[in-house]
Amino acid sequence: MRGADASKVKHGVISGLKLASHVSMASATTSFYKKSGLSPDDGSEASQTARNLLEHVEQKAQLARCCLVSKTCCSYARICLYEWIQVYTWYTGAKQRVWMILETLASAPHLAFHVKALELRDFPTHLSFDERHRIVELATQAISNCINLRSCSCTRDGTLSTRMLQGLAGLKSLKELEINAKPGAFGAWTPEDLLAFQGLQSLTLIMPARSVVELLPEWSAKNRDTLESLVIICKSTPYLSDEILRNMLPLLWNLRRLHLAGCVKVTESSIGNFLVDNLQVRSLALETCSPRFDMNALASACASHKRLQFLTSISLTMPPSKESSQRQKWLGDVILLLTYSPLESFQLYASGGVDESISFEGIDHQAIKELVDSHASTLRRIGIQRLIITVESLAYMCERCSQLEELFTTLCGVGRHTLAQALVTGKHLRNVHLTLMTDVAGEMRPLHPVTAQEICQHVARNCGDSLQLIGSQTRVWQVKRSVSAGQIIRTLGPYGGRQIPEQFLMMRA
Repeated sequence: MRGADASKVKHGVISGLKLASHVSMASATTSFYKKSGLSPDDGSEASQTARNLLEHVEQKAQLARCCLVSKTCCSYARICLYEWIQVYTWYTGAKQRVWMILETLASAPHLAFHVKALELRDFPTHLSFDERHRIVELATQAISNCINLRSCSCTRDGTLSTRMLQGLAGLKSLKELEINAKPGAFGAWTPEDLLAFQGLQSLTLIMPARSVVELLPEWSAKNRDTLESLVIICKSTPYLSDEILRNMLPLLWNLRRLHLAGCVKVTESSIGNFLVDNLQVRSLALETCSPRFDMNALASACASHKRLQFLTSISLTMPPSKESSQRQKWLGDVILLLTYSPLESFQLYASGGVDESISFEGIDHQAIKELVDSHASTLRRIGIQRLIITVESLAYMCERCSQLEELFTTLCGVGRHTLAQALVTGKHLRNVHLTLMTDVAGEMRPLHPVTAQEICQHVARNCGDSLQLIGSQTRVWQVKRSVSAGQIIRTLGPYGGRQIPEQFLMMRA
């Protein structure tokens, strides 16, 4: 590959995304072709081989180097490289990356053509007037070039403008939208701009302003036939109320997923009304809703009318309570709520959001036993965060839930051997994350990271071949396997996947 083609790849792939790697994936791919006798540019057989190889390349830097192997490899690697673009705030030089990505997509329509998901979770701020004008121009042109864009996330306050929203709304391919829903200073965009979006299947609003919330019933009417997922994260913008929900949710008869976080004015009244009209809901999250939320009233109504018969996923925050008996009663109501649900995913969080709020009291083993006994044949994922559970409960989950694949739990004072014995019965476990705590003079403290890693290594050595990821505190490792003297050796290596591990995305309102 020479001349203009090489220049495009160098600028659009290497320079545009600033991805580099010490791993010579290009050399490995070239070596494969030499050994196989195939040429990477010879017909359909080589093309299919290239496609199959690249499906297993996860790191962006390696994909970028694959573009340099041949024209055939470049054509497929470029698709994989650009179809899903992510920028998170913790990326090195995240704001500069956004500039370069937008410049590339705005100036290279043939690359923007491949983009199906665009996630900008950081964005340049504190810009001069000219710089702001320039980045809006770039973003607007980039969006118009992404004619196959299906999903867009712009979660940073101050990212959007009216022109950008108009460009997104004009994309017929767009089905999923996630935005920071504060219109911003100086009228960067208006709530009415959202009315241009029709035919969406998924909408996520983060910190919506009052004016945006008040517009939701009108917007719902325009998307009633298509919207399947609605996520609203309020936290510091508590404008969503029962009245707003009662006016909008009946219009969304196709809704299968409703997630509310930090909506402190929402009670069981509006949720109960929604569940009366919507019998097909499959995923429900009610995290940090009103302190007046009556779980018993909601559970009793659902159980008596056999509702939630299609619910496979639920996520809840346990309301703060000093009395153990009140917590156990609330958990009993949750179990009643799920009586007729084919539950696959159960997530429970303590209210608060920081490690210091982890409760010594935790969750009684009997409550976990009742939950597991009711859904043992269907549960694939259990997450209990910031609430201590016993190793007895952990072992019971792994032993009884024959389909369990993912487990996120918090434990205190558990030895490595006991922990490994509890987890080894989980024959299908592939993703485990343990928040490991210790009692220091009556105060809850996280284990030292080195100690936590040693425990995870011991668990990985003793668990089955299904285990792929294991983590503790804020670390995640991929389980690596090698063979030595006929024995399988399991070690912990860095996580190299493109998908952000779930444990990094579990911050709740």
